[in-house]
Amino acid sequence: MGKVTAYLIKAFRSWERSTQLAFIIAFVLLLISFAVVLVSAGNLRQSALIGFVGLIIALQIIFMWGNRTMVTAFTLAQRRYLAEDFIGARDILVSFHSTDKPDVNSLTLLANTYRQLGVLDKSEEIVKKALALRPFDHFPLYSFGRTLLIRGIYAQAIDMLKQALQVGAPSIVEFDLGEALYRDSEFDASAEILERIRDPQQEPFRLLMTDYLLYRMARRDAPNTVEVSAGIGYWRELAIRFQSTPYG
Repeated sequence: MGKVTAYLIKAFRSWERSTQLAFIIAFVLLLISFAVVLVSAGNLRQSALIGFVGLIIALQIIFMWGNRTMVTAFTLAQRRYLAEDFIGARDILVSFHSTDKPDVNSLTLLANTYRQLGVLDKSEEIVKKALALRPFDHFPLYSFGRTLLIRGIYAQAIDMLKQALQVGAPSIVEFDLGEALYRDSEFDASAEILERIRDPQQEPFRLLMTDYLLYRMARRDAPNTVEVSAGIGYWRELAIRFQSTPYG
């Protein structure tokens, strides 16, 4: 109950002044109408009861309006992450974790952010905390698998990615598994996965790497110039970002 009250007070303080005033007025009128319901009878009591119900609805509308722009720290950080503002995402999550209890999703997003910043040791440290909270969650399992892949620890990366898929990770994770298997020289297993999941409609960078790896394993012709042009930018950025790692 105390946490709920604290949340409501925090939310109220973030509202616009006019919304705060409207809420206070409606709440005072609600108390008055409730008192009238208790002490009155007949038509007056019925009118007061109708007003009481109407004020409850009004308070709910005001509350939703006041909170219309409120988003969680995770959502804000996720938006920064998707916009490739990794420093901004990191700062939001670090600040959040300094005042609130970390959860699996925010820890995993922070681990992903550190990985994108090239701070792989920190990424691994954070994602292990997420896995300690929820060992069979595909989100941190996949995150850990990606970090291990970039660090060149391919056998463990394969294990993490397989576990992630077993507990419900999206099928697109098979692409990462196929890449990890290739880098670990498990060519037959890699080719089987990449040929099965290959889709001309998938993102250009994934299609390019899929076709390139299949070409290296003598399963397809080399990617054409159009395909290379469409997807090479992503891989160049990764090569620069992780140039000091076996992956780069």
